[in-house]
Amino acid sequence: MTIVRAAAGRPPVHTDDAARVRAHRAKRARIDYSDKPEIAQTIAEIAEQLGVSRNEVMQSLTRFALTNRNWKQVGLYGSKGLQ
Repeated sequence: MTIVRAAAGRPPVHTDDAARVRAHRAKRARIDYSDKPEIAQTIAEIAEQLGVSRNEVMQSLTRFALTNRNWKQVGLYGSKGLQ
């Protein structure tokens, strides 16, 4: 006869992998966009230099842009029409 013991530590938060994925998606929205290959390469280089994922670089860039620009007042490209 084999005795099965529960693993030490805290109990699982989610009942299965599907529940874990659903919980993650409920907390995190996915944003997908395309850009010039040079921009993608720059983001990849920054990620490699800092030892983080491209996702973390994009999160940082987005948070910086949302914090440091008045988009409602200045608009998407600003008064000079920069692209």
